[in-house]
Amino acid sequence: MRFTSRMSLVLPMVIQAMSTIEGAAAACSNGLVNVVFNGPQNSAQFPEKFSKMPGASNWLTFKFGTEPKQIPMLGNNKESVQKAIDAVNGPNPPDYLLTFNEPDHDYHTGKVVLTPHNASVLIKPLLKSAGKHTKFIAPVPAAQMSSWLDEFFKECQCKDSFAAYNVHIYRGNVEDAKAEINTFHNKFNDKPLWITEIGPGNRTTTCPNPPPWDKTTKFMQEIYAWGQSTEWIHKIFWNTGNQITSHVDNNVCNSYLLDGNNKPTPLLDPFNHLTCL
Repeated sequence: MRFTSRMSLVLPMVIQAMSTIEGAAAACSNGLVNVVFNGPQNSAQFPEKFSKMPGASNWLTFKFGTEPKQIPMLGNNKESVQKAIDAVNGPNPPDYLLTFNEPDHDYHTGKVVLTPHNASVLIKPLLKSAGKHTKFIAPVPAAQMSSWLDEFFKECQCKDSFAAYNVHIYRGNVEDAKAEINTFHNKFNDKPLWITEIGPGNRTTTCPNPPPWDKTTKFMQEIYAWGQSTEWIHKIFWNTGNQITSHVDNNVCNSYLLDGNNKPTPLLDPFNHLTCL
């Protein structure tokens, strides 16, 4: 009979327990997990909706605002620019400011919202009164590989004013999403990248009914794990926190965390427990 010391029996159990505790505590890096809310309907409810998403660091929506944990977004007019100037120079400046959102395409008319020249003129007063705290995030074209961003930087001569680049990604599978992100990063790689909209939808496909929750969960878990592994992706905003009920948006019709009645979908719990492993 072979005798084994108590220590040799206990040690593997201790190691296993430590591994279990470490695995249970594993989480995505601070600031990586974030969420988008779509409005303007019920926009006053977004802070309450966000309270159901403790796994997220920040949230955004498509208008300027400074609610707790909200990252404000610059609008496409002088009034919004003035609001931003007041905010970044005020007593409680935001940590970040998102600048122009898809200025190259209006989904209602198909026209350009802001040309690179007009955008450079509009943002100039803000860049001259940028404050000392807030970090600006570069504009995000709808077609990120178009010439819009290059032309904007050339017009404004302000590339150094931005702390990170910004893209929107909608692809039906993770590999295609990663390929599109890598294509952008291969060109714009001198700053970190924010992904301020992402989901497994696509405007060219129909919305499944019911949504394929298991498939969407897998997409979400894999894209966050990959994003963390890159080290150059600093924030990913899942789109969407709330179901869009006013119209059909194929990009996000299978990725909402709360349904139209403010009830959790099968995605909410996995979102709140992302580990990025």
